Amino acid sequence: MALLHIPLNQIEERHILELISARAPETSVIEYKRETYGNALRDDLEFLADVSSLANTSGGDLIIGIAATQGIPEEVVPFTGDCDAEVNRLESRARAGLQPRISLESKVVLVQGGHIIVLRVARSFNPPHRIIRENSNRFWARSTAGKYEPNVDQLRELFSLAPRIADRTRDFRAIRLTRLASADAPVTLMQNDILVLHVVPFSAFDRDTPLPMAELEQNYFSFHPIGSRQSQGLKINFDGLLTMSNGNRAANVERAYVQLFRGGIVEAVDGLYVRASGEPLIPVVSVERSITGNSMRLMRDLASIGIEAPYAVLASLLTAERARFNFAHPGDSAWYDRMGSFTDRAQYGFSEVIFDSVPADIQVCAKTMRPLLNQLAQSGGMAESVSFRGDGTFITG
Repeated sequence: MALLHIPLNQIEERHILELISARAPETSVIEYKRETYGNALRDDLEFLADVSSLANTSGGDLIIGIAATQGIPEEVVPFTGDCDAEVNRLESRARAGLQPRISLESKVVLVQGGHIIVLRVARSFNPPHRIIRENSNRFWARSTAGKYEPNVDQLRELFSLAPRIADRTRDFRAIRLTRLASADAPVTLMQNDILVLHVVPFSAFDRDTPLPMAELEQNYFSFHPIGSRQSQGLKINFDGLLTMSNGNRAANVERAYVQLFRGGIVEAVDGLYVRASGEPLIPVVSVERSITGNSMRLMRDLASIGIEAPYAVLASLLTAERARFNFAHPGDSAWYDRMGSFTDRAQYGFSEVIFDSVPADIQVCAKTMRPLLNQLAQSGGMAESVSFRGDGTFITG
């Protein structure tokens, strides 16, 4: 038993008490501390070893304020000091004492007599993290027996993790684009010319926690198709959860859909072209807004069901016939003055963008995605995206 299936911001006192009543032992993903870490060097090194061992392995929760004997929780020992100051102190020590930095979030849980501090360490996909405090240069990992120092072979395995994830992400995209290009989608699409978004959590390829299917089936407002405020059709299928854009189920065709795969990967597909006098056009500015806004929304949807960052976002265009890029902003009267190049291939697979956390707003998201958006513009003959003002502000309308 652990808390990782519960989003950090939803952890309450009852969850803490359930750990104690169930006598949930310490494992590779949970550790109890009766008291917070002191200020001595040895305390600092112990804290850094604890959090880095979680990051280098599977991630997990460090819970401060629970007394345990031989790893079995026995009672709550509430922290009674300034929780905000303590969390800031620990987060600052983690930032200064580890290289590269880890993803560390916190939740202060109100309990009778004080507070419990939950530090959630995300599994790192840029390992291994080493302790640099006082030139320690030590690496730590975790097993069910606790933290340990990995040997040379285990360190080599940690160093190779990130390239393997990148390769598997790109391979997944290539396979899906091949299937979509051959009309092998989970629905029958109205158009063959499509925008394809993939949001790939780094945890997707070894995820063993099932998706909350019953909860997802009741929620038409998460993972809804591009261009829709909610799903007009929703069903569970072999791959996971499928949401659809067409409210007329008898029509049996869809403008857009979202497939949430069981591992947590999201595939969002939307019809691409507008036409002028019979000529297929790619409205680049609208596509850039769609890529940016929907990527942020889908990352938020994933985080809401406990599938945390980092995420890789990949955007692709499938062009079944020759089309022309158009760089006019919506409502621009000089539509034909903004024509770009014609497409010169059937598939455009733009470089992936990595998010270490869910972006706070559309401007943060667009800034991170700008290299991808520039690549899209360059495909149509522009040197860079036309969706940014001179001060770097993303134009949303």
